[in-house]
Amino acid sequence: MGLHISWAKTKIQNVASGLSPPSCVISGHQVEAVNKVTYLGSDVDSSGYCIPEILRRIGLALSIISQLDRVWRQSRLSNTTRFCIYKLKADIAKLEAFHMMNQRRILGILWYEFVTNEEVATLSQLPSINEAISWRRHSLFGHVRRIDQAVPAHQALHFSVTSRQHSGQFGFWRRQPGHH
Repeated sequence: MGLHISWAKTKIQNVASGLSPPSCVISGHQVEAVNKVTYLGSDVDSSGYCIPEILRRIGLALSIISQLDRVWRQSRLSNTTRFCIYKLKADIAKLEAFHMMNQRRILGILWYEFVTNEEVATLSQLPSINEAISWRRHSLFGHVRRIDQAVPAHQALHFSVTSRQHSGQFGFWRRQPGHH
């Protein structure tokens, strides 16, 4: 019992104080010298500056946000709506991280075991938060569609939005012709 060193994972890094040391042998094990280490999900660069980590995180965020390029180009959406969608995307990412953390806790997976999120999802067989939210929204829509037509929630299904009137002003909510 006690602490054991994983020599395969052990690296040497010189941070912000000169050249990287050469690889060396410690207790008969070869230890590699590196310029960058990922620790607790963050890259630690030998330069001692956090710019590489900031650029990496911006790149990750940009790859997610760029998936919404079609949404950003919609001329019918106001900037207020666009920023609500942007905020929602960030909120879903936070929820997804929380969802994954709890799955890891339930499965007894510790942070140093380096188990990917895909592997955790396969083990838990739970849907992503985004999938769960979509499923619940569709269930609610089906429920509202089946309730009595006199209920206001059901009547709201028959409303429509006009995009712009000829004067350039936004239209208003109204019933579609032929619906009561």
